Amino acid sequence: MINKRLKFLIFNFLGLQFTWAACAYGATHELPLLGVYVGLVYILLHFIIVEERLRDLNIILIIGVLGIFLDYLNTRFNIVSFSTYDVTILLIPYWLMVLWLVFSLMIPHSLYWLVNNMTVASIAGAIGGSVSYFIGHKLGALTFSQPTSISFIIYFIEWAIFFPLALQVVKYLPRVNLARKRT
Repeated sequence: MINKRLKFLIFNFLGLQFTWAACAYGATHELPLLGVYVGLVYILLHFIIVEERLRDLNIILIIGVLGIFLDYLNTRFNIVSFSTYDVTILLIPYWLMVLWLVFSLMIPHSLYWLVNNMTVASIAGAIGGSVSYFIGHKLGALTFSQPTSISFIIYFIEWAIFFPLALQVVKYLPRVNLARKRT
């Protein structure tokens, strides 16, 4: 039988996968809020289930906001663009913002096993992050403004640096279990 922790880790991992798919589908089928709704439902369920709500909220605020800023820089430096999105409204599309928030919730849970091996974390981040953007590009959710190979290399390097740093941020955030009894 699967224990409670493993069930949560599977839920946590699948939360990003479903959100990513909804975001990509919504962005390419004129349903830009589909990914937002799926992601927000996942985040709500996550906070209902998890015991360390305060820490996870801090993680969203730190890692999620840093990720949003990173993609903002990528749009400003003409690495990526979003054809159905007007950047004068917000920094990046709503769906991508929510995707960053959902991704940040994977770091302290289903991806945390990588925290003690920064080399593997860097390689995993480089491959996972760059491939994710490449697939998004191929599906039409975003457009690389540079040649595909150049954009892929940029994302590869960004994620090789960003993901291990995000793990280290999470590692040093205090763990607060709100379900613990106070003495």
